[in-house]
Amino acid sequence: MDACASPVPQHRCTRLMLVDADGLFLDEVGGALRGHEELVVVAATRSIEDAYDFAARHTPDVIVIGWGEGSRAFVHATLAGRSAGLPDPMVVIVLRRGITSVPGLMSLSLLPNVALLMPDQVDRLLRRNCLAKPGERAH
Repeated sequence: MDACASPVPQHRCTRLMLVDADGLFLDEVGGALRGHEELVVVAATRSIEDAYDFAARHTPDVIVIGWGEGSRAFVHATLAGRSAGLPDPMVVIVLRRGITSVPGLMSLSLLPNVALLMPDQVDRLLRRNCLAKPGERAH
């Protein structure tokens, strides 16, 4: 049994949810993340509709999501859920190459639990922020 999935984990794992409705990163990044012992992908979907259910059911530490029309509402709902006493995961927004200006995106990037990056930066960011301090949440 995986140490992260066991009822009494021996070390703290970072629980990830991957949401990639636009096909930006799920296959290559998801595969790379599954190779890290300290990371466990608790849910992965290509559907924004499923993302709402999966986030509530799996309460991930980190949500990695591609930026698009549907994901915009999901990200705002996730951030708004913090004030309602729900778990507050780190939100990693994956952008398409070449995106330089999206209304509202820069204000999101100023929030402490939101990161904007390109697909090739996802693995690097998660290792630096989530694995630097074992046993602590990435906040």
